[in-house]
Amino acid sequence: MKRINQAIIAIALFCLLAGTAFSQDNDRHYYTITTWKIEIPQDGSRKEFNELMKEWYEKVTSKNDKIISERVMNHASGSDQRDVVIITEYASWNDIDAAHDKQNELVDAAWPEKEARQAFFKKFNQYSVTHSDEIYREVSSLRK
Repeated sequence: MKRINQAIIAIALFCLLAGTAFSQDNDRHYYTITTWKIEIPQDGSRKEFNELMKEWYEKVTSKNDKIISERVMNHASGSDQRDVVIITEYASWNDIDAAHDKQNELVDAAWPEKEARQAFFKKFNQYSVTHSDEIYREVSSLRK
């Protein structure tokens, strides 16, 4: 019984200290992690996919002031080379929504004609099999 009480006290103390440490950590950023599963369509190429990604970056991502940083990574090892992971950094939870709103404005500015915008997304979507989105919060006290 004494060991159980000690374990409960230790867990409670850990939770209390961890909560205090995290609550004092005001410079934590938020990250969205988007994982795309892509396939090259019969009339497409990896080169074309990369050009579409670059066009998106130049016209939208690079101009979005709510995005602190973004990393685009291709699967480098393993049997399934179709993964593309995009890690986007934001200063706050609210900046995720603000970045989304800004993205919509930038998309409209980049492709002002509806037909051109639809053509870009149609071409891009040929490469997309599935995707997932997650949101993470940084523990900056563990940053290297």
